[in-house]
Amino acid sequence: MVLGDIIRVDDANTYIVKIQPDAQKERIGRFIKIKKDDGIIVGVIKNITHSIREDLIPYIEPAMQPKYAPFNEDFRSSYYIIHGLGVIRNGSVEYTIDSPPDVKNNIDILKTEELKQFHIMNGKPSVAYFHTSRDALPKNVLLSMVGQVEAGFPECSAMLRLVRKYIEREA
Repeated sequence: MVLGDIIRVDDANTYIVKIQPDAQKERIGRFIKIKKDDGIIVGVIKNITHSIREDLIPYIEPAMQPKYAPFNEDFRSSYYIIHGLGVIRNGSVEYTIDSPPDVKNNIDILKTEELKQFHIMNGKPSVAYFHTSRDALPKNVLLSMVGQVEAGFPECSAMLRLVRKYIEREA
């Protein structure tokens, strides 16, 4: 199920996605994927914003508003702010993004198998991207990510519990 379409790429790691009106809203901190020709970009929902387009309403006659301002009937526009973490390309994982996605690319939920594949480096579980993303992501997003990784790798729960404690202690 497609969650939305990219409408803006701010840099290699930050994308704005317009949420489809019929899509089920996902929570902050959820892993997502963006399919590209040469692989998939793995990211996380950093935040969700909602906006209301009221600025044009005073300039449109009331009789013409349904035609020229259909958002007047449904005031909401919702957007995900996505932070890119890395790329899965040809079975290998890189924790950098050398080519950001294109506008109009779709985002989708990262499946459990893909989550596991993204967190395996040289045959061992890895969260090497975590240190570099720590400053770019809020604490609640990092804690959600740790929970999802722990669900995929229960054998690493002791290590991830320490990571969780470290994140919770930081102010």
